[in-house]
Amino acid sequence: MDVVFVVTFALLCLAALLALIRMIMGSSTLDRIVALDVIVTLIVAGTCVSMGWLRDGSNIALLTTFALLAFIGSTSAARLVEKKEPYR
Repeated sequence: MDVVFVVTFALLCLAALLALIRMIMGSSTLDRIVALDVIVTLIVAGTCVSMGWLRDGSNIALLTTFALLAFIGSTSAARLVEKKEPYR
């Protein structure tokens, strides 16, 4: 079972690296906002995998709050960018 967790962490790290590259090389502000939201989601997913590996469910409320705040933040940022930048 440990192999599954290691492979999962490796794939999450690869996805985070690709999202980080997209955030750095993004052509617009919305691309960067989406990439940041993906990175936050990957952090939450990695923490969930870690909780499964350690068989410790004490951080579920913290993860739910963090995911909700990330969603509200990215939605607010997208609305602000939408008002500032014209649609292409």
